[in-house]
Amino acid sequence: MSGQHQRLPLEVDPFRLAAKEEQLKGAIPLKQMKRLVSSLCSDKGDVLIDVVFSVDLNRAVLLGGTIQADIKLICQRCMEEMDLPVKLDFQIAFARSEAEMERLPEEYEVTLIEDTPIMLSDLIEDEILLALPTIPKHLDENCSSDNVIKSWNSQQQEETNTEDVERENPFDVLASLKTDK
Repeated sequence: MSGQHQRLPLEVDPFRLAAKEEQLKGAIPLKQMKRLVSSLCSDKGDVLIDVVFSVDLNRAVLLGGTIQADIKLICQRCMEEMDLPVKLDFQIAFARSEAEMERLPEEYEVTLIEDTPIMLSDLIEDEILLALPTIPKHLDENCSSDNVIKSWNSQQQEETNTEDVERENPFDVLASLKTDK
């Protein structure tokens, strides 16, 4: 994801931008998103956004659009780096008070804003964090963990086959206690 992108404002006033039905298109560097980067193995790259601030028929202030990024995570099966392309369509409603939040339809994802302006990158970062898998892992055919497991299983099978010594059952002691009574 490279190329020239519009410079985005760091802070936005969603209520003011919604009144003008403002569209923002551009890129936010991944390294600017500290909470997200702590879950990744690289802070290289950009998050591309194409969003529109608007007001709907319920007079709700909305932010909706698309977020795209190519991020790198650690696969929790093989513990190797994996690419995760992220493409999200999202919509957030903004409210200035609890009462305003309650009057909005239930299907809205509502964010309470007490002070403006707010950090645009924080809103985008929250959406990406919510979309991340709880346990990142490669698709089965791309994961090297299957090779590790097969190798370990064959090694265990070889060790079992080479053992000629019969092991003593650890429960034999319990059996003798039972018969002594």
